[in-house]
Amino acid sequence: MARNEKGHVLLLALVIMTVGTIIIGALFLYLNTSLLASSKSEERALTYYAADSGIEYALFQLQNGSEVVPTYGINNNTVNVTITTVEQDDPSYKVYMITSTASGDSGGSTTIESYVSLASADFGWLLESVITSNDDVTIQPGAEVTGDIIYTGTLDNDGTIHGNVTELDDIRNWPTAEEFAAFYREDVEGLEPFADSPIDVADTTSIGPWYTEGSLVIKSTVSQANATLNGTVYVMGNLTIGQTSQDFTLNLSQQTIFVEGSITFGDKCTLAGSGAIIAIGDIYFAPNLATSPEDFVFVMSIDGTTTLQPGGDFYGALAGNVDVTIQPSCTLELGGGGGGDAGLTLPTAGDREPETFTYNIK
Repeated sequence: MARNEKGHVLLLALVIMTVGTIIIGALFLYLNTSLLASSKSEERALTYYAADSGIEYALFQLQNGSEVVPTYGINNNTVNVTITTVEQDDPSYKVYMITSTASGDSGGSTTIESYVSLASADFGWLLESVITSNDDVTIQPGAEVTGDIIYTGTLDNDGTIHGNVTELDDIRNWPTAEEFAAFYREDVEGLEPFADSPIDVADTTSIGPWYTEGSLVIKSTVSQANATLNGTVYVMGNLTIGQTSQDFTLNLSQQTIFVEGSITFGDKCTLAGSGAIIAIGDIYFAPNLATSPEDFVFVMSIDGTTTLQPGGDFYGALAGNVDVTIQPSCTLELGGGGGGDAGLTLPTAGDREPETFTYNIK
């Protein structure tokens, strides 16, 4: 009996060895597959991070005024980035498609596609359209407008428009009062405050650079006097020019009048030359004009209404955050041959952060 049991033990040992071999083989195969999968996952993660670094690099380049990203290497990956401009109607923002592809040494790759919007580097786009309104535009009967119009509210047109008209949901990069005030305040930094109104052009033929902490009235007590802007005029209150007294001529001479309150331009003043007239509040603009098609007068209300009713043809551009109204029988044309190439300098858009609004991974 004992002799027969020896064969059973050998058979059992062989069965155990066979099963163990199968299990161990399967275990090694599983471990090998796991290691390969882990390696692939790690490689995929590295190519993803490398491609994502390309998106960040492109944002850095765009914010610094460049649309070119050189090819570079990181984490054993070669990263190629392209930046393409996407056409859109809103000139205050630029939209870019950034495509970043990271290729690993073993042949794997990851591509990230991102759409990014950036505020324009400066507010020069406001000089590109004859009317820019972040709300409504009203053109009354008999008025004639030559140039492009951009608005976000309603267009009430009873006049004549020669140009493209674009309605937007909103103008995303509309300037703030703080951005403009800080920019023009630098022009009068360190100056003693000018005495409050009135200023008599008969006695003051050179105006600026100066500022006043209150309101200001500029007029003339003698007929046909002349004055020239020789620097920025910064008014913390309201400004009234040519509303009373005698007729006079004011040459803007490529300078800027910036007012924290409202501006009223009366018909006792005749404007000449190119320049910028900007208020945080409302602007009523009704001077006589002695400008030519080569001149460029920029009139803008940052937070209020701009109303145009000049005596003479207006060459330049209008902008308003609430409403832009062109009174009857006005002729308004984009001056300076278009584009505002008249020596005017507007502020930058500040440090506004880019907005990434689409993110595709391939």
